[in-house]
Amino acid sequence: MSEIKENNELIDKLGICASTLCLVHCVLTGILIIGLPFINVDFLSHHLIHDIFAAIVVVTVLVAVYPHCRKHGHKDIILIALTGVGFVLAGAILHDIPEWASHTLTSFGSLFLITAHYRNIKVRHGTCHH
Repeated sequence: MSEIKENNELIDKLGICASTLCLVHCVLTGILIIGLPFINVDFLSHHLIHDIFAAIVVVTVLVAVYPHCRKHGHKDIILIALTGVGFVLAGAILHDIPEWASHTLTSFGSLFLITAHYRNIKVRHGTCHH
């Protein structure tokens, strides 16, 4: 495997890890907020964490998904990735919505992004078709 393909696959895997970590963060924070009201979980729901996840998401999509899909014409994967980015950015930017809504948006965004990165890896290995 060439070095460029290895780097692209590594970036896709980083994107999957970051999106999964974001999803786990959102789910666990929701459970902690509902189930453990006596524990202060404000540090888990801080806006800075959402901003960091959003930045990682955008960078991994721009570096790993978009160039490869544009080259091979898999616009469906680009659409899935952009939908995920939109949900994650909405969850990070909309500070006036309830916390549960923010976590719901970013959770759905993470699921879309995991799907896009996974399909991007499959396309790169020739095991995914239009």
